[in-house]
Amino acid sequence: MNKFNITLGADPEIFICNDKEIVSAEGLTDGGTKHSPKKISEEGHAIQEDGIMFEYNIPPCKTEDEWVNAHKFCIDYLSILADVNGFSLSDKVSDVINKKYLKSAQATTFGCEPDFNVYLKSINEPPSNNTNLRCAGGHIAFGYENPDFNISEKIVKAFDIFVTLPALFKDNDTRRRELYGKAGSFRAKEFGVECRALSNFWIHSEENMRWAYRQSIKAIEAVLNDEIDELIKLYSEQVKEAIDTANLELAKEILNNINVKKKELITI
Repeated sequence: MNKFNITLGADPEIFICNDKEIVSAEGLTDGGTKHSPKKISEEGHAIQEDGIMFEYNIPPCKTEDEWVNAHKFCIDYLSILADVNGFSLSDKVSDVINKKYLKSAQATTFGCEPDFNVYLKSINEPPSNNTNLRCAGGHIAFGYENPDFNISEKIVKAFDIFVTLPALFKDNDTRRRELYGKAGSFRAKEFGVECRALSNFWIHSEENMRWAYRQSIKAIEAVLNDEIDELIKLYSEQVKEAIDTANLELAKEILNNINVKKKELITI
């Protein structure tokens, strides 16, 4: 798997709640911010606040077990942090938040920098801050040798085919894409590329953590082994439509066609 020295990273967001509703995590990380995350290990795990949510960062991972253990380490840390403040972690992907938690500048700021749409070749418009809807992302970042923008664009399209599309059958939330997570959302990075279409649904069970890792590795390997061009040419337009409209019938048709061609390459 690692002939290209592939690494996977992630920066998922998590809501916290009391026994009645989602509440704000502002002020609970003891200084962790988007621009200056708080390190919680020597290996590079870190936490921060993103709006009203917790966010955590894992170090780059080269194996599936590293990936799972890194996520569990951060989630356990945040669970304890929430608990000592009288709260718990929530597995919700999106929610309409009580306006009393949305009065600060931090709570009404969307996004620290723009992301881009690989299909439209444009910047994604930031959501309006005149909404009480909030959503939790589960972005996955790919590191690989000698990053190249054209290759990174292919990785984003492959990610939608291998990960975002089948995730429609695992993620029951239908509101997040009103704000974020359109097909092809990404940021180019000095180490590779960050794919931003997924919610955080996959961090709430080990089974889904492992699924996200395996499908992500399939995606980047298909690109780096020059096996993706045919799938992108045949299916990218349909993939974009299925993701952006949550069209499960179209998604199933695409996945069935690909798995016939590629011998069950994509798992749901």
